[in-house]
Amino acid sequence: MTDMVNTREKMVDKYTVPNSQMEKVLDCLLYSLSLLYIAACPFTKVEESYNLQAMHDLLHHGADVDQYDHHTFPGVVPRTFLGPLCVAIISFPLTSLVTLLGGSKFIHQLIVRAVLTCLVLGSFRVYRSAVRNRFGTQVSTWLTLLTMSQFHFLFYSSRPLPNTMALVPVLLSLSFWLNSNPTMFIFTAASSILIFRGELAMFLGAVLLMELVVGKVSLLRVLVVGLVSLLVWIPLTVAVDSFFWGRLLWPEAEVMYFNLVLNKSSDWGVQPLLWYFYSALPRALGSSLLLLPLAPILDRRTIILLFPCITFISLYSLLPHKELRFIIYTFPVLNTAAGATAARLWINRSKSSLSRLISLALLGHLVLNLLASSTLLYVSSLNYPGGQAIRTLHQLEVSTTPHLSVHLDVLACQTGVTRFTQEVPDWVYDKTEDLSDEELGRFSHLVVAGQHRYTLHLKHFLKTHKFIGQVDSFSGLRFNYTNFPPVEVESKPALYILKKIKDDS
Repeated sequence: MTDMVNTREKMVDKYTVPNSQMEKVLDCLLYSLSLLYIAACPFTKVEESYNLQAMHDLLHHGADVDQYDHHTFPGVVPRTFLGPLCVAIISFPLTSLVTLLGGSKFIHQLIVRAVLTCLVLGSFRVYRSAVRNRFGTQVSTWLTLLTMSQFHFLFYSSRPLPNTMALVPVLLSLSFWLNSNPTMFIFTAASSILIFRGELAMFLGAVLLMELVVGKVSLLRVLVVGLVSLLVWIPLTVAVDSFFWGRLLWPEAEVMYFNLVLNKSSDWGVQPLLWYFYSALPRALGSSLLLLPLAPILDRRTIILLFPCITFISLYSLLPHKELRFIIYTFPVLNTAAGATAARLWINRSKSSLSRLISLALLGHLVLNLLASSTLLYVSSLNYPGGQAIRTLHQLEVSTTPHLSVHLDVLACQTGVTRFTQEVPDWVYDKTEDLSDEELGRFSHLVVAGQHRYTLHLKHFLKTHKFIGQVDSFSGLRFNYTNFPPVEVESKPALYILKKIKDDS
């Protein structure tokens, strides 16, 4: 008996310790990649503005709610402050230290994004641990490898979107599910639905339906825990958000009414019914998508992973307005199923020549994903001309012009300008829309959109202003098979920085 125990301990030392070391290495790479994404694309777009501006205001205005950005730019529907509040609380010590050391306010934006990605990746690690317990170490390792090789999950992990905020409780709830803890699954799933994204009821509801059908959870427990969740999460979001918005409201209820009842989301674009399947998923999963059809064949356990994902994406496809980020919650689960396929193929790699070729193809597909991710990261870095423009303006004028007034047009505000990028307290930053040429002429500096300097709406300023900067943005890809690599990234002028000519008379 003693020999058996000793043998078991040796096996644990042989397999568990190296796996633990591998996991730490993968974690370091995972966090490093996410921070690299932030460094390469430090700016944000308009759909991220609410949460990011809220983080800024929480850090810089505190209880002075009247100074908050959402009173000036409320957006189409109200959003919850609970996500930004959590990020701001964690970020506060670091941003305070940066301020104390005289650092730029723009560094605060990088800090809050880094904190957000750490929260998402922390919940991802909890989910991966549950995958390891349920499916084994090989599957959890491949889950991490696939995630690191793909672009969109890591890219969005630091983006202050409602979908990203919801990722944290979603991944935690999924980990409770895989660890057979239905009470905490229901409770945490309810928080993501009631506070952040109501449509998650379709995704997490499909998981709960499976548990009910197979008898792993009783209807009574669902009702009791569901009632407790309603009594906890709804009063919490109503209390916090009513304070910040200055009126009684439940933000996510208004969002769901806007999207589902009024169907107003289609005003922002309509995509074909099957768009998620033929466009979003191939871009999100890359070549790893090819592993999914084999998953239920090689490992029948993956059926429980595929069912809620396919159900959610199919139901969500009925809404005309579609964006890739709307289904981001399914990516880790789909990667788990793909990881199960990869793990089985990898384990069998030495059984035949064909198996060895397949294992090489597995490694090759990771390289292919990484190449695609690198290209997408470079392209994405060219999509924030507004952020580049305001940084360029500061570099050009902050030392020579202590007091100036700058007008930022719509494109600039939509592609990178935030309160974090408004770094000089003595400058006036104006974002008023639809100003006349005479009104714009009163500003010392203008950041305006244009395809070239002689664009019609810029002609009025040719005699009164001089061009001091130009920012280009991504315009497309061009294939040239005589060069290597055969793909060239093209750009075009997007924003111009104009400075008013002083009247010497």
